[in-house]
Amino acid sequence: MRTLWLAICALVLGADARANENEVAIADSIRKYKYYAKTARQNKEYDRAIGYYTTVLQYSPQELTAAYFLGQLYYEKKDSTGARIALPQARIALRQAISIDSLHLNSNRLLYTIYQAVGEADLAALSLERVLRKKPDAANRRKLADLYRRGGHNERAIVHYKELVEAEREDTTGVKDAELIEILAVLHQELGQVDQALKWRKRQVEGGIGGVDQLESIVELKLKVGDVEGAYDTLLELAKVDSQNAYSYYNRIASIASEEGDDSRHIEGLKGMVEADPKDSESIAELVEWHQGRGEFASAKEWLGLGLKVNSEDAHLLLLKGDNLVKEGDEEGAIAAFEKAKADPAWEKVAQQRIWQLRPPETEEEKLKRQFFGGEEAQEEQN
Repeated sequence: MRTLWLAICALVLGADARANENEVAIADSIRKYKYYAKTARQNKEYDRAIGYYTTVLQYSPQELTAAYFLGQLYYEKKDSTGARIALPQARIALRQAISIDSLHLNSNRLLYTIYQAVGEADLAALSLERVLRKKPDAANRRKLADLYRRGGHNERAIVHYKELVEAEREDTTGVKDAELIEILAVLHQELGQVDQALKWRKRQVEGGIGGVDQLESIVELKLKVGDVEGAYDTLLELAKVDSQNAYSYYNRIASIASEEGDDSRHIEGLKGMVEADPKDSESIAELVEWHQGRGEFASAKEWLGLGLKVNSEDAHLLLLKGDNLVKEGDEEGAIAAFEKAKADPAWEKVAQQRIWQLRPPETEEEKLKRQFFGGEEAQEEQN
């Protein structure tokens, strides 16, 4: 029995020794092939290096550096063997590397480059997300934000653009915050997040990095949220900062006010239009009509004087002048104004009606009587 026990012990010890010897041999082989691989890689003997790293991984599939360098070597061979062959092989090796360490920086960086090259934007973004978790930096965050934006993932893009704007950082992206804020405003607007878009637009203007385009966008956003008064104020600001186009901004004020039933703002818009373009007789006529409708004939007269000074032949203004003169009791002056307005075919009938209202046309009976009595008088004079 003792002999049997000793025999078993000897067998076990021998197996352990052989196992230890085998582990030592494998470890030695790994070290050897890693050395061979490194030397070949440094000498740019890519094929030999690939063979050695492949052998290392056969001995030890969890060798992170071997998996990474194998992927890198396949990537380096893309020009000689062709990207269609090399890049898929590189990807397999690098995916093995991140299966060992999902946040391995260099593997994820290279995978990002490969996915970008083959147009797999979503996988490129995933690799870049891992890079940022391992080592946050502004340049890569900007790349990731742009990737999401171009891919239509606005919500994800917004997260990273906001991080770039808000973070205290040394800017390495080569762009100003103004560009990022503009992008954020547009993205929120595309998502229908009007309040957020308006917040970023206001930040642009308040920070002195917004211009006419941003102010015009603010007008539209304010109208969408129902802030009509705010829209008026921004349009007035636009009329000041972009004076060459002031007429269009005042016109917009008048149009919005008309839709809203806001007389005071409508008139403010009309007055601005005339100030921007004194030849705008149509707006002057509307102002005259507004004052006449309120019984403010003195104010109406002032606007008529301004309009007729620019164009004394304007038929519409002449008609309105006649109306004003009628209210002042000057029928002769009114008829003279109406007669002058008749020169414009578009207003001829209206002007004639105004005259007939003051001097009704003769009826047939009145005409016959005039002719009859006029004839008798002529006969008496001859006798």
